[in-house]
Amino acid sequence: MTKDLSSTPEPARTCAQYLAQGICESGTETVFALAGATHAPLLFALEERGVSIVGGRHESGTVGGADGYVRRSGRTGFALIVAEQGLANAMTALMTAAQAESPLVVIATRFPDSWVEPSVPYAVDRHEMTAPYLKFSRTVPSPDRLGEYFHAAMKAANEGVPGPALLVLPLDFLTRETTSTPRAPVTVPTLPGAHDAQVAAMARMLAEARRPIIVTDNRAALSPCGEALQALAGMGVPVLGNGLGRGLVPEVAPTGYPWPYAQRAACEADLVLVVGARLNMWFGYGLAPRFAPEARFIHLDTSAEAIGRNVPVELAVLADPARTLTALGETLQAQDFHRDPSWIAQALEPRAARVEALLADYGEGLHPASIGAALDRILPRERVLVCDGADSMNFTHACMRVHTPRSYADLLPFGAMGAAFPLAIGMAAAEAEAARREARDPVPVALVTGDGSLGFFLAELDTAARSGLPLLVLVSNDGKWGTEYHGQKLAYGRAINTDLGQSDYAAIARAFGGHGESVETRGELDAALAEALVRRGPSLIDVRVDPEGGRIRKTEPLLGMVLFEDIPGHRVAGALRAPLSAPLSR
Repeated sequence: MTKDLSSTPEPARTCAQYLAQGICESGTETVFALAGATHAPLLFALEERGVSIVGGRHESGTVGGADGYVRRSGRTGFALIVAEQGLANAMTALMTAAQAESPLVVIATRFPDSWVEPSVPYAVDRHEMTAPYLKFSRTVPSPDRLGEYFHAAMKAANEGVPGPALLVLPLDFLTRETTSTPRAPVTVPTLPGAHDAQVAAMARMLAEARRPIIVTDNRAALSPCGEALQALAGMGVPVLGNGLGRGLVPEVAPTGYPWPYAQRAACEADLVLVVGARLNMWFGYGLAPRFAPEARFIHLDTSAEAIGRNVPVELAVLADPARTLTALGETLQAQDFHRDPSWIAQALEPRAARVEALLADYGEGLHPASIGAALDRILPRERVLVCDGADSMNFTHACMRVHTPRSYADLLPFGAMGAAFPLAIGMAAAEAEAARREARDPVPVALVTGDGSLGFFLAELDTAARSGLPLLVLVSNDGKWGTEYHGQKLAYGRAINTDLGQSDYAAIARAFGGHGESVETRGELDAALAEALVRRGPSLIDVRVDPEGGRIRKTEPLLGMVLFEDIPGHRVAGALRAPLSAPLSR
């Protein structure tokens, strides 16, 4: 039972009380901590203020949980770890959060100054290791300057391009008094909308296009632009969402798609409006064959660094996406603008038919794609999806759709295998917090992962169970490192060092205090999902999929959603892409 956060606690006197008060005033109601006596005074102060504490099992799991909390809630995330060995353990999660541009503050305690050996082989603060990847990495020099440093960390994490900040303080500071006075919570000013001339230019380029698309990614979710994007989709401009940009427009054909699934048709577009996305490897760098060589680009972003990355853009717009897209929609509506989006559905018909045929071929048997298909069929419209692994993520993209904002995450763009499990922990914690605050049931949070990727953070099953989180874990269990196994078999005719064996992950989940069940047929999977939806706390479904099922991703381009190279046979002059001069109905 949590306390009323609106109540006013005693004024901050110690550093622990000051930090607890600052965390609460930021709006955050959940923190992530690796257990340790070094944080005890801060944890007590947070508990007194009604803050929920999610206790992790590894520093990357703890920081990754804070990252997932950010992605679901839109609030600043907080993780508490130790500095000496802990920061080394946390580096994967810190780099994942940095590339995802997640605003979070890591508070790391370290030895008191009197304990630090002059000849220690590395600095206990570890700034030399963390500073290249974080927006802020500092040690608080004295208790009386805590307020300055905490405020600076919060400001750095949230301003401009968001990202993680690290605040290190000697552990004895937590019980010492501070003269720091409370400061107002950090507020980040937003950019204005685009100038009228820029909006007019955007509208003109869209009017000249016959097959426009919009591509979104993480940064689009930082601005409340979902309504404006939905208005543009309603005018016939398909929106292809990636990362946290998924769900800003419901993924319902022919106007809403996940980018991984629909990217195969992107080369048919003659105009691409990029919103809050870096055109990195996952977007084919904005180049052919992923996009047509003659396609025109408009790039709308809050960061100049992202605009024109790898591909020249005809129109660069540095402005607030929500204000700009709202003005653009109003301009186009006044011009009676509309396009027929059926072209993209037609371009994707071969892929849709191949996915449907794959599932039909398996009947009651289970292919990795069966997991996403079952989730899409059984889960309510409002659901949260987190993906990990390679084959498991690829085939989930083929079948499961996201319909609401801040409802999707995966291990990209950094791509560290296993990193999405902590993200799912954090998203489930954020959803549990929102459900408590709004006096409703939490929406389902589903993590789809492989048996290989699950192993990286297997002990976080304990975290989910102890915290009673509304998390559903589905393990695509083929008994091997699937994508490596199939790649070796195709390249060398045999495989080595890829066998994992058929571990009983359901039994492991039960051993950690959660619910676990193994399934081998489609009917069993459907029944297990239906049962999990009415359970409290976490559940794991060990899905025994065809061990050879992943091979098809490497041999049939229509079934490849996550791409590490150009699509085989996907050339601009290929059969998939109709000439841009072909007539289109308006």
